[in-house]
Amino acid sequence: MAREEFAVSRVNLYEQVADQLEEWMISGSFAEETKLPSEQALADEFSVSRNVIREALKLLKERGLVDLRNGTGSYITKPKAEKLSDVIGRMIAMDQIEDKAVCEAWMILATAVCREAAGRVTQEQLLEMEKLLEKMNCGDYTEKEYWELDFAFFAEIAEAVGNPLLEILVRAMKHIFTGRAAKETLMLNTAGEAVLYYEKIVYALKAHDPVMAEAAVREYSVFYEKCEKYIARTDSR
Repeated sequence: MAREEFAVSRVNLYEQVADQLEEWMISGSFAEETKLPSEQALADEFSVSRNVIREALKLLKERGLVDLRNGTGSYITKPKAEKLSDVIGRMIAMDQIEDKAVCEAWMILATAVCREAAGRVTQEQLLEMEKLLEKMNCGDYTEKEYWELDFAFFAEIAEAVGNPLLEILVRAMKHIFTGRAAKETLMLNTAGEAVLYYEKIVYALKAHDPVMAEAAVREYSVFYEKCEKYIARTDSR
């Protein structure tokens, strides 16, 4: 790591060190899974104590940028979609955003993604979607496995658009929709019906018809809205 001029104040010192390390990481200077220098080497680099470096690395771990491995050191990692989910989830909770608004946002995103994917999806991606639907049709899965398949399906559609940020947003939404007992039970009971709507989406994608794809998602959104209303009634009891 090349030494650079780096002046720090004694206010939130570890945060400043973490910010500088983050800048190096996201600038492309280091690839994912690159091992960082030792705590002592970093302490010498920044002219700070090892305790400051240790706190800075902990902060970078919270940001999803560093993986701290006992006995081997610290490695650069890429933030997961779960991190974005956590941030959005806190914002939803603190702003008291209603479930209806969350679901509406998801449907707007899903509709746009499916519409765009219709003109770009490949045969290989369609085959992957069909494989996911086959697994969903078998009905032999837990609640967690169901959500994995459900959002893997939409993530595959997002990937077909060719926009990496859209795929990240779709994957992030998965963790926002899990966790409520009523929904978990309901979605397992209605999974077979949901797959019917997904099959319509795939049919529209195969036809490379954006209008048909949008209409298929809107049909699904009506079904989903009914599920949400049932959940709202269940949660209020």
